[in-house]
Amino acid sequence: MQIIDSPTGGLRGEGSVRIVNDIQAGVTIKEKDGKQHHLTLEYPQGVDLVQIGNWKLQDVEDVFIQLTSDKSDLRFIRPRNGTFYVQFARFGAEDGELPTILYSERGKPFVGAQWDNPERYRYYVLYEIFAGQQFSGMEILDILTYEFDYDENIEDWAIVGSERKKWHSHNLTYLNVFGFDAQNDAFVYEGKTFDAGGPEPIAFVLPELEEILQARDKVGQVTVKDGWVTPELIIPGPFGMTRAALETAAEGARLAQDRADEAAQASMVEAVEAE
Repeated sequence: MQIIDSPTGGLRGEGSVRIVNDIQAGVTIKEKDGKQHHLTLEYPQGVDLVQIGNWKLQDVEDVFIQLTSDKSDLRFIRPRNGTFYVQFARFGAEDGELPTILYSERGKPFVGAQWDNPERYRYYVLYEIFAGQQFSGMEILDILTYEFDYDENIEDWAIVGSERKKWHSHNLTYLNVFGFDAQNDAFVYEGKTFDAGGPEPIAFVLPELEEILQARDKVGQVTVKDGWVTPELIIPGPFGMTRAALETAAEGARLAQDRADEAAQASMVEAVEAE
């Protein structure tokens, strides 16, 4: 399954998922132009066995969805809005392949834009949600500018700023939150390059960086608006709190809310019976 947001994928937009029965899930998707689609996806193996990333297929609202090109399956799914506890999961890639980098030519970022974005290389970060109830296990996509370059003069890697300062700060922010130490972390350069479709192959460091960030096991908080990460709101998790502690606290809060809801329902029943 391809995780990165790609024009080769199928129908996409804001939507929802509803479990119909043991082998069917209903999906609603609204495209940017407002056109709505209602589809039923078939899972002969049983919907209870279907996972996307570590998210188990279930009823969910207010998500961003993309289907496969034949509209037969979910390609990816992520929340549209909210703030979530996350950990760095991995870089976007095809199954069994190296992390992906894609070249973007200079041009308008979207139809109707009044400005041009400079050319750049993009890479894809995936954060896994935890302690998020129905969203736990989903992966949030974040698109960044690849700024890593090997400096032959100093024989070391450098993070080279982009034309857009916000692209550079985006990189520095997430790297800091999820445990990369620019002063002490080092990569061994063995001449590896990646052909991202640009003018020439680029020095490639993502596999080594992925290993470092996964090993750091840091907790962060990410805010999503309309399906996209807000870069300035990528922040560290609560000081001293581990993933396990936060998951325990979230489960306790959920159980307390369930008990409160049950008590309120029982109170309403008693009031009706007393009339």
